[in-house]
Amino acid sequence: MHKKIASLALAVLFSLNTAVPVWAAGADLSAAEKIAVMEKELYGTEQAGSLLQRIDSLEDDVYGAATGNAILDRIDHLHAYLVGGAEQSEAGFSTRLNVVEWRLGNDQGSGSAKSRVEELERLVEGTAKTGPLSARLDELLKLASYENAVVPVQKVTLPVNTVLKIEFTEGLSTRQNRAGDTVKFKAADNYYANEVLVIPKGAKGWGTVKKVVQPGIFGKDGRVDIEFSHVEAIDGSDIPVTLGDLAKQQAKSIAGAAGAAIGGMIILGPIGAVGGAFVKGAPAIINVGDSTFVQTSADTELQGVVCEVESAS
Repeated sequence: MHKKIASLALAVLFSLNTAVPVWAAGADLSAAEKIAVMEKELYGTEQAGSLLQRIDSLEDDVYGAATGNAILDRIDHLHAYLVGGAEQSEAGFSTRLNVVEWRLGNDQGSGSAKSRVEELERLVEGTAKTGPLSARLDELLKLASYENAVVPVQKVTLPVNTVLKIEFTEGLSTRQNRAGDTVKFKAADNYYANEVLVIPKGAKGWGTVKKVVQPGIFGKDGRVDIEFSHVEAIDGSDIPVTLGDLAKQQAKSIAGAAGAAIGGMIILGPIGAVGGAFVKGAPAIINVGDSTFVQTSADTELQGVVCEVESAS
């Protein structure tokens, strides 16, 4: 009897997923590529085994049991549920997980989706639980004040040249960094498009150290040039960003003449105070918590979250 009830529940969940079109960004991926994307999202690394073994394992972790449908349909439906995207009419797993972290005041996690769920459970309930990840995420959403675990979403476009304030989450300096190093930062505020949340405060961002100039003779300052890449949206998609003129003007208007200029950026202190300009001939240093501004480099279509929260952008 219990097995019949469980099978019926799985059938209902699977039928709900079939009503959701496959995310456009994944439409051109092969079945093997979709499996790899899902494993990296869920576990952090790609797994070994046949496609059948791997989809069985994924469905077991997410739904609690493997479904009995055609393997390609199973891969498509689970990919749409886990990865999500702008074209979906319902919030995907990635969006819903980001929403829980945002509502509970956490920065977006950097680990696998499975480890992030466990970390949230330890935060709010004292211990990580077991069982299907879909059901566990539903419970976390309810604790985050989403009745019935439903997250209302809407397809929106974040316009090009939207200025974003960011905070560095790792320090940088001419002493320790070299060209090619990864630069990590986060969104300093919530950002909205048409009153729909598209970037939550704490959203992860990435860039690359483009060039390092060591301090030289005659008082020449050191410099770290950064090529900003993207910020992760609430739905998990990438929003391309750059250090453009609008971002530089915004930073300059806040910092005034006292801002520390490093690699074309005006650097502000961790609590809004100006980070003091370094003395002549010193290495360029960006501390954890220092902030600056970037701007979006293209119109980005994504799935935003409808919420009754005042815009902080």
